[in-house]
Amino acid sequence: MRHLSAASFVSVFLLFLFGYTAFSKLYALRHFADVLWQAPLIGRGADAVAWTVPLTELAVVLLLLFSCTRLYGLYCSLFLLCVFTGYIAYMLLAGGALPCQCGGVIGAMGWKTHLVFNGVVTGLTVYGIGREKAGRAAASNQSTCMR
Repeated sequence: MRHLSAASFVSVFLLFLFGYTAFSKLYALRHFADVLWQAPLIGRGADAVAWTVPLTELAVVLLLLFSCTRLYGLYCSLFLLCVFTGYIAYMLLAGGALPCQCGGVIGAMGWKTHLVFNGVVTGLTVYGIGREKAGRAAASNQSTCMR
């Protein structure tokens, strides 16, 4: 049985997370766009954002799928998570009963729970980047030693 590296585990987790949320948003795209219309900072850009977010998540999924692009996928995941986490923090500071426009089960979380979840996933992604870079460095050193 093949051992799954820490970086691969993180990548698979993110792949499923972003794949699930992207398809959930695309499945209910009109609802997603309607909720975005109500959201601060987005407003009139809701239709563009409603398409851009899930398509970007799917692009990240593709990057995470292949070992040669995995590190790029992890960095893109980190960027998306930081943007999403920043937006959640803004929503918490803005207060009020604002709807969550996230897909699937994740949309059922409250804002504070969502902030903690994103913080944990962001930390996991940073760890995955470190492990992926270490794995690449070790592979590079091995190939140099084999010559």
